[in-house]
Amino acid sequence: MRTSTFDELDLAIVDAVRCAPRASWRELAPVLGVDAATISRRWSRMREEGVAWVTAHPAGSATPACALVEIVCLPGRSGEVADVLAADVQAATVKVTAGARDLLVLAQAPDLYRLSAYLLERVGRVPGITRVRSHLVTGSALDASRWREGALSPEQRRRLGAEAEAEARTGRGAVLEAPDHRIVRALADDGRMPLRRIAERVGLGPVAVRRRLTRLQKTGLITFRCDISRLLSGRPVAAVLFGSLQAHDMDSVQGRIRRFSGVRSCSLVAGPHNVVVDALLHTTEEAHDLERSMSRELPSLRFQDRSVVLYTKKLLGRVLDEEGRSVRAVPLVADDLPEHQEALHERRRAAALQ
Repeated sequence: MRTSTFDELDLAIVDAVRCAPRASWRELAPVLGVDAATISRRWSRMREEGVAWVTAHPAGSATPACALVEIVCLPGRSGEVADVLAADVQAATVKVTAGARDLLVLAQAPDLYRLSAYLLERVGRVPGITRVRSHLVTGSALDASRWREGALSPEQRRRLGAEAEAEARTGRGAVLEAPDHRIVRALADDGRMPLRRIAERVGLGPVAVRRRLTRLQKTGLITFRCDISRLLSGRPVAAVLFGSLQAHDMDSVQGRIRRFSGVRSCSLVAGPHNVVVDALLHTTEEAHDLERSMSRELPSLRFQDRSVVLYTKKLLGRVLDEEGRSVRAVPLVADDLPEHQEALHERRRAAALQ
């Protein structure tokens, strides 16, 4: 696959899209100081080469049940197992790692019932797997959608309204309706898909799509995220740190974790490690540097394990090649969700009577 040379303007465009994922090129042009045609041309090139893309996923009260799954494989089988799991809708992210686990998978499903079924009935039966250990995700101290390369100035970020947008998502109790599932599914393929194309995909008019999409964004039922290949990023090394916090320290430490350079996301999980930090680093040596600095600044956070990611096979619904370029999308929202809700309730009622 042909790969172009990228420069600081490309990174600035990526960070601008991260701040305002569905803003038009005309809206971004004055902030970046270049014309809209240049932004459009450069973004199209990055997207076509698979080095930058925008996806969307349910959030807020529609956030799926998630688990971080550690998998140990037979010698020489980790790549094969990663390929198999990457085809699953429920396996949002699949990483091949060095350390105590061969694979690290972010599994998700609309509810705990279906997540449990996936973990117990699917993952554990994949040939080549010898051990599976799952940790339910109970919260997020830092979401990966907030990650920035640092290519924009504070003034540029202010003009894009990134912080105000993040704080405006307050729709408690809002739910995804059947047409909303189809919209989210379309945007999982391309988070910048034009309204007219979304309308064609979901069988609604553009006005109805605009109204529903506005509701999804205002109530926080959908989150947009821009990801890039390590070919474009200045931080090509991914590491995962597993740590523990006392329950009474969680609130005070969560906000401080966000300040460390390289920390891309931080999840709270139920398990022997209750804090899992994902970091993007310049070199493998920086993994210990980050751990030391976090331990020094946050003495109540104790790290007990760590892994370096050898390669990412799938990242939030995008299957990647060996250089981290997006090659295809696997939808994060299944086609049959609305239609099978009643069947799910019936299974639950039957189980409760047994």
